Amino acid sequence: MRRAAVAIVGGGIAGLSAAHALARRGVSFVLAEAGPGFGGVVRTERRDGFLLEGGPDSILAQKPEGLALCRELGLGERLVPTNPDVRAVYVLHRRRLHPLPEGMMLAVPTRILPFLRSGLFSWPGKLRMGLDLVIPGRTANGDESIARFLRRRFGQEAVDRLGEPLLAGIHAGDPERLSIRATFPRFAELEARHGSLVRGMWSAPRPPAKPGGPPAAAFYSLAGGLGELVDALVKGLPAESLLAGAPVTSLAREGEGFRLGLAAGETIVARRVVVAAPGPRIAPVLEPVAPEAARALGAIPFASSAVVFLGFRREDVGHPLDGYGMVVPQSEGLRTTACSFFSTKFPGRAPEGHVLLRGFLGGARDPGVLALSDDELAGRVRSDMGPVLGLRGAPVLTRVFRWPAATPQLEVGHLERMAEVEGRLAAGGGVFLTGAGIRSTGIPDAVADATRAANAAAESLEGR
Repeated sequence: MRRAAVAIVGGGIAGLSAAHALARRGVSFVLAEAGPGFGGVVRTERRDGFLLEGGPDSILAQKPEGLALCRELGLGERLVPTNPDVRAVYVLHRRRLHPLPEGMMLAVPTRILPFLRSGLFSWPGKLRMGLDLVIPGRTANGDESIARFLRRRFGQEAVDRLGEPLLAGIHAGDPERLSIRATFPRFAELEARHGSLVRGMWSAPRPPAKPGGPPAAAFYSLAGGLGELVDALVKGLPAESLLAGAPVTSLAREGEGFRLGLAAGETIVARRVVVAAPGPRIAPVLEPVAPEAARALGAIPFASSAVVFLGFRREDVGHPLDGYGMVVPQSEGLRTTACSFFSTKFPGRAPEGHVLLRGFLGGARDPGVLALSDDELAGRVRSDMGPVLGLRGAPVLTRVFRWPAATPQLEVGHLERMAEVEGRLAAGGGVFLTGAGIRSTGIPDAVADATRAANAAAESLEGR
């Protein structure tokens, strides 16, 4: 039997961040991770001189918590920005690659002339998007889907060429179902504050650039991949408090605390519990303690996906790969939803004379993708991207990462449902939620929310 003030269920970035926050406060904890290692969807590998990221590949700079944690762990000098010399993101339209117009902030145009010159949008589509400047802002406070939001502000063409492949694609989801408030809350806030997304972006402060230098990078990684962050977190925590290969199978109240049963027969007794595991996986464990919350968590949909790496000799790729990659609208009829030019995006991802592509398949609109074999998945990306990128010859490296039910789908009304779940848990006391599918996704949000949950657990122990 192990005893601690707090038990943490789940050892991904959220669980490790919660453990880090508790350790800083001097609060004892035991972290139980079901898998054989820590880090969750962060998966960094080195193969034949290539550096592969099977899960997330970068940290958003706009939200400071992720980069701040890296610096706190002594990784500040290991941070590397996205390539400052080539910043293009392409959209495939009618089998041609069109760069997003300069100044495009995801789906919001902020510079008039580059937007007007772009071949990605038709002239009626451009005129409709321009109406954002005069269409009144929505007065209702309720949630709505990404597609409905963009359709109101910019029209259907923006949904088809930006909302579906780019905004919803980031979450491997369906734009008609994903919540704008849960996935891109800033857009909803800009409309509420300024009545227009374009005017809101115009009024937003720009990050300062170094004199004579490029603009500040929007994304960073680590020189050796994001696995360095996982390794640093684990190294900084007491080894005796970390249990891998230890799925939690039961949770019961015991006195003023809880007893957690592990698959191997061991138990953890703790006064508080931080749950940092995906809702559907932990819901059966929560059922005896909080049945209504467990049912709500179990109902969160998760999408399956695959990530395919293809390494080529530079001379076997016709395209200059002068950007970060491309997104592929569903209307193109391809199964590959996006392709990152990974060796262009970050340095040190491919050996000299080689390039590395990172293809994506699956998501909410292709739920059966993992029925394909690894060879079929790799072949699909190669055949989809071959004509677009001028691929010749066989790849020198192929690696497939499979992610069954790994991407939470934050659908319309998600934040309200999670608020109700947490309200019910608070009424019972002692259980705190964080992690994928609770409020948001991405490393900075995971770090921030896990720190919040850990601090709330610690403060409740102090009677606050």
